[in-house]
Amino acid sequence: MRPLDSLVSEYVAPVMRPAGFKRSGRTFRFVSDSGDQAVLGFARHYVDPDAVVFDVGYRMVPALYWEWINRQHWASGEVGAPRAFGEAVVAGDVIPPPQAAHVPNFEGRLRSRWALREGNRHLCGETLASALRDEAIPQMIHLLDRTNLLHECRHPTMPVVRLVPLTRLEILLRVDDAPVRETEALLADVRPAGPGDDFAAWVRRRLATPRPSAC
Repeated sequence: MRPLDSLVSEYVAPVMRPAGFKRSGRTFRFVSDSGDQAVLGFARHYVDPDAVVFDVGYRMVPALYWEWINRQHWASGEVGAPRAFGEAVVAGDVIPPPQAAHVPNFEGRLRSRWALREGNRHLCGETLASALRDEAIPQMIHLLDRTNLLHECRHPTMPVVRLVPLTRLEILLRVDDAPVRETEALLADVRPAGPGDDFAAWVRRRLATPRPSAC
């Protein structure tokens, strides 16, 4: 087994599984009752012959956002699952402590890279498991609640990056529950991202579609 896959099996899977995440290779996925997803994965970088260098990152993918960006293929059912480092509304990184970092003294984007070396396997695995258990997993579970996700995007307190304009995100998170007039008021503030941007029209078609009543 490759060193990174072995590390994931021994240290990561035992932490992710009890939290409700399902594994597929180096990807771990949690799907909420609403269909919203938290996806965590590993990205290998072949930049050091003496170390296995990798990033650990997660993405928050609300169900309606995924439907929106795949709208052209949604009716056909030919839409796959969100990827670990793919399109999302929020992204977060699991940052290594200095002793497990590839460039511990760097302050930029490269500071997020982990380094698995011949002599630090146990330390790397243990610190990664702790970072997942104590930080990343609680963050993801917290953000799977749409109210929490919207509040975090409005008033940031966590080390995550919003990837979607705030007004569009609020519409996508609330359109199925908010009064139509509130959604229309938000749509008035949406500016087209470019030629052919049909976001407003897509949302209005959704508003006009009757919802099945609860039994």
